Amino acid sequence: MSSPAPPPATTNSAVLRPWPQFLDLSALSLPISLSESSYRLTQNFRFFFPNYVVLTLLVFLLTLLTRPLTLIFFLCIFAAWIYLVSRDEPLTVLDYDIDQKIIVGFLVVMTLVALLWARVWSKLLVAFIVGAVIVLLHGVLRAPEDSAEDSPYGSLLNAVDSPRGEYASV
Repeated sequence: MSSPAPPPATTNSAVLRPWPQFLDLSALSLPISLSESSYRLTQNFRFFFPNYVVLTLLVFLLTLLTRPLTLIFFLCIFAAWIYLVSRDEPLTVLDYDIDQKIIVGFLVVMTLVALLWARVWSKLLVAFIVGAVIVLLHGVLRAPEDSAEDSPYGSLLNAVDSPRGEYASV
């Protein structure tokens, strides 16, 4: 009558990509048009989103070097984020399973209270601006590693890849 529900699809968008792949200098090149640069930016943003988040957090932590106690405090908060959000099994406290939404809500409130208490909003703003510039530069300059089907140019790019230099079918 009814078939079992399919297993949830695993998304590759939440996977931290290897840093040598992220920092590969041979993949950097100037885009030939504005449309190509916007295409590169969206593709790289989708592919490297976790790397961009980690990079922006590292920039934020670097801005906190002048305040070592605050740096240690935020390192503990980030460790709590990593430990509590990346768990496979639900968190159990006093024989009660706590929903992931409650955990994330608690961590958001804890992070906001820490930002208010430490008064580091200006450092956070600077970190986001520097992180956005890094993301923009990397996203536009790095040629994405995708297939011709995903490209807005379709199969036209096959002519470049062909060893005989033949035109691809249009």
